[in-house]
Amino acid sequence: MLGSTPRFLSYQAGESILHRLDARTKLLGTAVVVADALIASIPAGMAVAYALGLLIGLGAIHLLPALWRTLRPLLVLIALFGVLIVIITPGHALFRVGFIVASRPGLDLAIQLGLQSFLIIYTSSLLTLTTPPLAIAGALDWTLGFLRHLRFPVQDVIAMVAIGLTFVPLLIEETRKVIVAQRARGADLGMNAMLDENAMAALLIPLLLANLRRGEELAESMDARLYGVGERTSLHERHFRRDDLLAATVLAVFTATDVVISFWLHP
Repeated sequence: MLGSTPRFLSYQAGESILHRLDARTKLLGTAVVVADALIASIPAGMAVAYALGLLIGLGAIHLLPALWRTLRPLLVLIALFGVLIVIITPGHALFRVGFIVASRPGLDLAIQLGLQSFLIIYTSSLLTLTTPPLAIAGALDWTLGFLRHLRFPVQDVIAMVAIGLTFVPLLIEETRKVIVAQRARGADLGMNAMLDENAMAALLIPLLLANLRRGEELAESMDARLYGVGERTSLHERHFRRDDLLAATVLAVFTATDVVISFWLHP
């Protein structure tokens, strides 16, 4: 998983439809898909939300196979949480295994939460795969700029988001390199060895030193660019184009359909 391509949260350059959309459109579109997934209260509404997610994925169809390989392990985690929800949720019992009781409301809730979680992660991953971190930061600045009037530190929050989106893929890649290097030196870094102090030290100490060095370089770079002194400007001006208008129309149609199905047509 560490060496899969594309890596989780890592921007992949390309010329697809999603790549050409304005970062603000993609950010708001992701928020809309998340809202659609959360308000879908019946299977038909969830089907509409997934149809929208599939349509968005077709805009960068060449990334979907590798994205599926990256997100596939998350299905195991979602399934484990689903089993826990089925057991702890009270209601009509489906079956019993000793003192463990699986309830029908728990099963319904687990399926709903699992579908919602996967769609949210899938859509957010498409955003980070097709949008550079600085473009996402600019879109957040445009979206949350009004909070400056409330004395909210918008610029600092956006800077942390941009740094996180940039450094998480680097941290994953650095971890992969350290594991390969330490195994070449004879270190045992298998899953069973992760509980051993020496194995953990062989992994964590190089990672800590590398990230401290990278953080120091980032601090010097931000200081040299006078970060936090005055209003920041952008080299590239952002403009909404025809593709953005078309994307907004599609999002509005699917969202309206989801709202109507989930609230007005609910049995």
